Amino acid sequence: MQNKPQAEMTASPSKYPQGYFRPKPCRECGEVFQPQAPSHLSCSQACANRMLTGRYLQRNYRITLKQYEALRQKQAGLCAICDGEGFVMASHHKMKLVVDHCHASGHVRGLLCHNCNRALGLLKDSDEVLQRAINYLRTATASPLLLESRKA
Repeated sequence: MQNKPQAEMTASPSKYPQGYFRPKPCRECGEVFQPQAPSHLSCSQACANRMLTGRYLQRNYRITLKQYEALRQKQAGLCAICDGEGFVMASHHKMKLVVDHCHASGHVRGLLCHNCNRALGLLKDSDEVLQRAINYLRTATASPLLLESRKA
């Protein structure tokens, strides 16, 4: 698995019998490139990122990168709940929208921003708890005790 950035993947060709690394096709796009090390599998950092993202999706959700991209296109690149564009959580993350899935069945439900995905998890993926939260928001008013404490 390639964890290093492309630029850091180098080896000394003189340590290998042929004295150089033969050009080979990129595993992501198929373009022939000159590798800098035997473990160099992709022609660019963009292709390396796509390969890693694809493996992550396959390993964790049993979907391909193409299936993820089709779902993202179907949702117009927006969160299925809040219609936001999402955001990248950390530098090693590549996707603004995360895969939401049913923990019981493993089936993918859609793509969500990190906040909406977290909210569902905090609400225990429960229709009942979510409905109680909705009812609370619709009926709750400011407590007279809280209003009086602000005046003091």
